[in-house]
Formats: sequence, structure tokens, C-alpha cells
Amino acid sequence: MPPAWALLLLAGLGGGRGCLQCDPAVQQTLRQLRRDLVPSRFGRGQLRARAQALLLGMEGPFFRDYAAGVSGGAIEVDHLDPVAIFAQNQINKLRADSLRDRPLLQELVTLRRKVTKKLKTGLRSYELKACDQKTCHTLTEEVLDCVHCRKTSPRCMKKDDCFVDRQPRTALQYGSGRGRPWNQVPLGIVVSLCLAVFAFGVIVASAVTYRHNRKLLLQ
Repeated sequence: MPPAWALLLLAGLGGGRGCLQCDPAVQQTLRQLRRDLVPSRFGRGQLRARAQALLLGMEGPFFRDYAAGVSGGAIEVDHLDPVAIFAQNQINKLRADSLRDRPLLQELVTLRRKVTKKLKTGLRSYELKACDQKTCHTLTEEVLDCVHCRKTSPRCMKKDDCFVDRQPRTALQYGSGRGRPWNQVPLGIVVSLCLAVFAFGVIVASAVTYRHNRKLLLQ
């Protein structure tokens, strides 16, 4: 790889200034990757369009939207460098290959998946601390808000937002009934019994109808 590319990747991905979509140098690197690969290694058609869309997504909202769905997009600043270094190595490996068309598209998908998985590790690491009610009040690490690309103070997360990708937690509650107008277990039993009775009635009605029709045929 040319020395200029190595310097660009090192400056853009190794500095840990922000999440992958926050650093202009990273955006420039991904943009150049798209401009180099798509015209020269993809023929015209659906494969080129898919590769173009995939890389544009990585340049744009993909990592931001993913971070927003994992613990609100907060990550410790110290955990960004491993993600950036990993992304640098994966991009270098991809640029060194001579793949074309479908195999190259598959490698681009794999690149995005691997980098996303690495980013998730950092996001989850902060979430583990922010959701631990015993230790979250002692958090002192510098935190980056990946959604707005700005540093912020660490904070405890609400229990309902922990480990559910920002979706409301639906917890089974046995016996206590707290937070629910009824107990879910008896309700489930009643619904199951009603369905069983309904199914039994359908079977009996079918049997009676069959016997009646058979008698009519034998007359």
C-alpha cells in the first residue's frame, strides 16, 4: 500500500478522536475506499449498486444509528482506539486483496460486520458499568456520545434501558404483579384453557358433522 495511504489511515483511524462516523479523517478514508473499489472492481449492475450503497452507509448513518441502538450510543474514550486499530487492519487487508464483484461485495459485508462487532464490544463495556447500580455512581471515565459526536459525563442508565438495545424491557413477573394490572401467569393459563376448549369443540363438531353426512350417504 502507498505510504500516503498508510499515513491517512493511521491519522484517521488511530487517533481515537471519536466514533467511526465522527472523525473527518475516517470519513475521508472510507470515501476514498469507495471511490477506488466501486468503479474499478465492480461491473455495472446490481452488484455495483449494492457495494455503493453499503459503503455510503458506512460513511453516513450506519455506525451512528447502530450506536444509538446499543446503550444509547455512549462509549468510553479509551475503548475507541482498539476499534479504530481493528478497522485500520481490516481495511488494509481488503485493499491488498484483488477480489472483484460478488466475492468483493461479500468481503465488504464481512468488513462492516466485524467492525460493528468490535464497536459493540466497546459500547457494551460501558453499558455494563452504567447499568451496575452498585458502581455506576463512581464512574469517572471520559465518555463519548457517538450519536452527537461529543464528549459527555458518565451517567447511570435506567434499568429498563439496560441490555435491550434501547427497547422497553418486558420482564416476566411471577407473583408480585408490580407494574402490571394483572398477573401474567394466571392470564396465560386462562388463555391456554380457552384455546384448548375451543379446539376440542371444533373436533367434536367435525366428528358429528362427519357421522351425519355418512348416514345420509348410506340411506
